[in-house]
Amino acid sequence: MWNPFEILFYAQLLASLSYSIGALLYALPIPVYGIKKWGPILIKDSIYVSIWTLMDSAVFGLAKQIMEMLGINWNSYFNWLFQVENWDMNAYLILRTLLTIVSYVSINYPVFMLFSFLLGLSASYFEFLDMISLMIYQYVGVFVAIGILLMGLPFRIGRSIGASFIGSSLVFYVGLPYMPNFLTALDLNILNLNIPANPDIQFLLQVAIPEIFLANLFMPTAYIAILSGLSIGLGNAIG
Repeated sequence: MWNPFEILFYAQLLASLSYSIGALLYALPIPVYGIKKWGPILIKDSIYVSIWTLMDSAVFGLAKQIMEMLGINWNSYFNWLFQVENWDMNAYLILRTLLTIVSYVSINYPVFMLFSFLLGLSASYFEFLDMISLMIYQYVGVFVAIGILLMGLPFRIGRSIGASFIGSSLVFYVGLPYMPNFLTALDLNILNLNIPANPDIQFLLQVAIPEIFLANLFMPTAYIAILSGLSIGLGNAIG
């Protein structure tokens, strides 16, 4: 797989190229402002990218310091995802067992079908979240290096995209493991909900269905949206 240090090496080469082009344009005896203005811009951009290549390790060190201050880590986060997926599966099995009982398959059938649909949707959502989280955890260094590489392209061709890569990677690397704490603070951690072995309709309608919708679908999606907004802001600040 890609080595982030190799990518950073090529980013530094691009930065050197931008510096050379900038110095050349700055020294050309051409009285055309539209061309001459790129000289100092390319020189400053090359220095900026060089700083990023040098401080790459320091940035990750800062990210880990923030995670330690928040009391979060990726192992606990993956363990939480695994428990939530198991919770959804166990709840679904309980529901399927109840649906086989004739007394439940009557006027209550639509309620159980809605409950079943939410559980299936929740399980699929968290499986997708698990896949995305694993990708970020394993390749965050590569994503940041690619962002620096794109920022190193001459004439700012990939500056905004590269800054977005860096911002999104860092925000989600720190922010995703905080999701269980965020939901627990709002009293919406689904692991704190216990489904009885024989739930009645009132429990499903007033407790289980709203809790699953909020804790497993709506609030995690809202949290991802918050991280996306922070990623855009950090990307704009970097770029």
